Amino acid sequence: MRTLKLEVDENLGFDEAQVLAVTEASKHLKDPMVLGWLNRTTGRHSPDVDCCQAEGKETWEIYTESRGGSIRVEVGSQYVFVLREGLAAD
Repeated sequence: MRTLKLEVDENLGFDEAQVLAVTEASKHLKDPMVLGWLNRTTGRHSPDVDCCQAEGKETWEIYTESRGGSIRVEVGSQYVFVLREGLAAD
């Protein structure tokens, strides 16, 4: 999985961070779709699954990788988004 890191104002809200992540991913993917995310400050993540385990990875990360996640966008030190190519019709 490719990782992209964006340096931003640490006071950035979740919605703004997600827009930045999708915008950055769109430079590499057609119609990027968010599969999962992590807010490191609160510890919240989505999807909230207990599906699997792997050393060094959290379940939400494993879940997104198994569903085609190909770009990981780290927005500042607070947010992480995993995206894949979208399913938009041509």
